Amino acid sequence: MAEIHLLSDEIINKIAAGEVIERPASAVKELIENAIDAGATRIQVQIEQGGKKKIQVTDNGKGMGAADLDLCYLRHTTSKLTNADDLFHLHTNGFRGEAVASIAAVSKLTITSATQEGESGRIVVKGGEVIEKEDIQASRGTTFLVEDLFYNTPVRRTFLGSETSECSRILDIVLKTAISHPEIRFDYKVGDRTVFTGVPGELRSRIAEAIGSKVAKGLLPVDYTEAGVHVTGYISPTTETNGKRNHQFLFMRNRPIENKMVSKAVSQAYEPYGAQCKPVTVLFLDMPDMEFDINVHPAKREVRFANGNLVFLVVTHAIRDTFTKDLEAHSPIIDLSDEFMGGPAPAAAPAVKSEMPGTFEMPAQQQNDLPWENPFQQAKPYAAQTQQPSFASKPFAQPAKPANTLSDKKSKYDVSDDVQDLFSLPEYGKIISLEPDHSKPAPPPETPWAPPSFFQIANTYIAGEDSNGLLIIDQHAAHTRVLFEQAMESLQNNIMQDSQELLFPELIDLSKQEKEIFRNVDEQLRKLGFFVEPFGGDTYQIRSIPSALPLSRAAKAVHDFLNDVDENDTKNDMVKFQEAIAKSWAKTNAYQAGDKLKPEEITALVGQLMITQDPLKSPFGSPTLMRLTLEELSKKFRH
Repeated sequence: MAEIHLLSDEIINKIAAGEVIERPASAVKELIENAIDAGATRIQVQIEQGGKKKIQVTDNGKGMGAADLDLCYLRHTTSKLTNADDLFHLHTNGFRGEAVASIAAVSKLTITSATQEGESGRIVVKGGEVIEKEDIQASRGTTFLVEDLFYNTPVRRTFLGSETSECSRILDIVLKTAISHPEIRFDYKVGDRTVFTGVPGELRSRIAEAIGSKVAKGLLPVDYTEAGVHVTGYISPTTETNGKRNHQFLFMRNRPIENKMVSKAVSQAYEPYGAQCKPVTVLFLDMPDMEFDINVHPAKREVRFANGNLVFLVVTHAIRDTFTKDLEAHSPIIDLSDEFMGGPAPAAAPAVKSEMPGTFEMPAQQQNDLPWENPFQQAKPYAAQTQQPSFASKPFAQPAKPANTLSDKKSKYDVSDDVQDLFSLPEYGKIISLEPDHSKPAPPPETPWAPPSFFQIANTYIAGEDSNGLLIIDQHAAHTRVLFEQAMESLQNNIMQDSQELLFPELIDLSKQEKEIFRNVDEQLRKLGFFVEPFGGDTYQIRSIPSALPLSRAAKAVHDFLNDVDENDTKNDMVKFQEAIAKSWAKTNAYQAGDKLKPEEITALVGQLMITQDPLKSPFGSPTLMRLTLEELSKKFRH
């Protein structure tokens, strides 16, 4: 008997579903793309329990008749392709014919659709099998209702994230698709709560709805073509420091994609402007059909370029070209025209050679021939107000002493020899005596400098001597360890950390993702010293911050905290969730590399580190300190 056998349709469908539908966000992506291909101008997404219990996507597209309803849930059925060549000339989103079939294989799927001609119907598929079918009246368009996703693949369901995490991933899909199609209205709801609404308009307005109006206003337009590659969109100026990884959007013909090479090109373009520059980028690429391949990933997330190096260079050049145009448009203009300068400028007179070689003296008529008043001729205090010969003409000659000089006023000041202090401000008229002043006590002799027990190196490391040699501490890693343990104590024992209330609350704009995360961590934020409350729309106000946090870092600390919590969301396990919160808070509020610390701050940090539970490493696993023993130092200096 042969050991090789054909797989059943049930297993084949589940395998295909595992490749295409990885999590609820994957199902939402596929259904939204189908709605766009159907010509929808309005798309509504509603979920419950992070999409595990319910996903509903409704559009007002062209809809499907009874014949299409009977085919749409089967594998390898599509209206987008007729032959193999169409794979390389695609202008739609879906084309594999696997999306709906994959969703139907791992859920209970109800499809309701109606065409413009009035043909309508409903079909219910569970685990790939039709369990119900009926003709009903419906509005034009299609509604996909996905219930109990992965009910028959419990292992995959086990590996899903928390409800908050899955909601955030679905929001990311909705925002990316909404940005790529600003002409379509989008509504995203979690339960009965509206999370995002995108009103049809132009691209910058859609970016403002997705990321924030403050960020959108400062974006620079990109429009650049080179070697057949066209790059358009918007990028943030180099002064933007609050960008996040999820604020970098890349599209290939309005299709959201990922490509490490393009991401690296963006980083390289911003690299000369400093590591703190975190850009917001919304870039659309377009090129001839045969220069890229979108079929390399089952979920169509990645794209492959025929000439990746060319795309890398063009993206880099597009961003640099945008910076150049912005600089030229906003550079100050200095008008040196005759009208502005007050008349035609006289012909420049030649320099007159002085008596000494290598020195020149400008003609006298040019010294005051300026359209503005010469500031060096306004005030001529003290001896400088008298006419003195030019030092340029006789650089080593001693000028004759004019009348009424300082030496003539000796009786008034009662000093033997006085000179003008040329480094003091003229209005103070400070006089310095050349004779020693015996009335003042002699300054104490200088003592050799003795280093403190601990001191900073490059405003990044703390160094000091201990009994075994030289101790070097990374101030950021050490402070992160200290703050992490303080935060864990506050969260586990319900202790409020000290905070400082701001005299004038600081306003910040949160993106849609940050608002969703904030809803889940507001209570923990208050325990750790942050008090942030809604102010209206996407704007929030910071009322208080941790006592040790500088006010200048308040807004950035909130943004960074929310971004880190998003990446480490594990709310299903309370201990891990608290650890994620504590790590994010510690990383955000800790001393950074380059922060100059006061001696008392250095001493306090070293003392706090030594009494922590694990002083040798940060909560992220990096070392906090290292030691160079006396023996190691001795070896360094041996011949």
